[in-house]
Amino acid sequence: MTYKKFSSKALSLMLVFAFIISTFYAVSPVNAAARGAWAPNTAYAANDTVTYNGSTYTCLQAHTSLVGWEPSNVPALWQKGGSGGTTPPPATNGVTFYADINYGGKAVTLGVGNYTLSQLNARGIPNDWMSSLKVPSGWTVEVYENDNFGGTKWTYTSDSSWVGNAVNDKMSSVKIYTGSPNPSVSKPSEVPSHIWTYAMNADNKFGKGGDFALLLSAVIKKESSFGAGLPGSPSAGDGLMQVEPNTRNAYLSQFSSTFGRAYNHSSEQDQVYLGALILNEKIVRFGNIYNGLLRYNGGDNWYPGATDSYGRPILANQYADSVYATYKSYGGKN
Repeated sequence: MTYKKFSSKALSLMLVFAFIISTFYAVSPVNAAARGAWAPNTAYAANDTVTYNGSTYTCLQAHTSLVGWEPSNVPALWQKGGSGGTTPPPATNGVTFYADINYGGKAVTLGVGNYTLSQLNARGIPNDWMSSLKVPSGWTVEVYENDNFGGTKWTYTSDSSWVGNAVNDKMSSVKIYTGSPNPSVSKPSEVPSHIWTYAMNADNKFGKGGDFALLLSAVIKKESSFGAGLPGSPSAGDGLMQVEPNTRNAYLSQFSSTFGRAYNHSSEQDQVYLGALILNEKIVRFGNIYNGLLRYNGGDNWYPGATDSYGRPILANQYADSVYATYKSYGGKN
């Protein structure tokens, strides 16, 4: 395909036309940001950066782009290079993402904002990347499995030296903001940060608004002492929420349909996801949190005085009493 160069007269007419449009038609406001590759029929704000024919351009005045207004054609709208370099300048304060665990390898810092895949690429972050991150106090990071904030979401409010198998090299878009997504719910002081991250991710997956994360943390404390009780335990293989193998196998298909992938028992995040899936089902089926805890521990057919195959009493009521008391002490509302 052959493209003709625009004459200076044609460019002048286009700029007059651009002025008329900006005068009589409102341009939708957008925040200045790295916008990826230039495209027509797109609203750009002053100081936005785009890439075009291998170069970076900075927007000089807000406008909606049209075919023929490519950055190289309209110097009144775009400045080549802008703030310098072929990529947008790095943020000096914000969330730092690392290629490797323990804050190793390539590091990129992003400030507050929403970043699609193209915007991450413009900042030097490729698709399916990130193994650890540092989060400033009071900041929240939402990491998404897919571009445009789709797929599974993982939330971080503190540093993580290893994001785990479920998240490692899965990041395709990100939202970063100050404050908490659930300001009425805060991490209980005794809950380790990585456990809270797992619980919040499960809470977000089921759309519970934070309260479910408190309940899951209480269960994890009871079942495995936040993981401290696992090493050397005969039931260590059952993970943070101590889902028994037979129960686990019964829910593998439901796990796959819910999370879009096979269950990975070596992933602590998946251990919490599976326990959350089962516990949520029990709560819905049996009407409330307390009844759900009874059946999570004692099975669907539990009743006061029930015994196991060896004639030992199944003390699901004591289990439910303990977990529910911890949940309420964390600020549980249900």
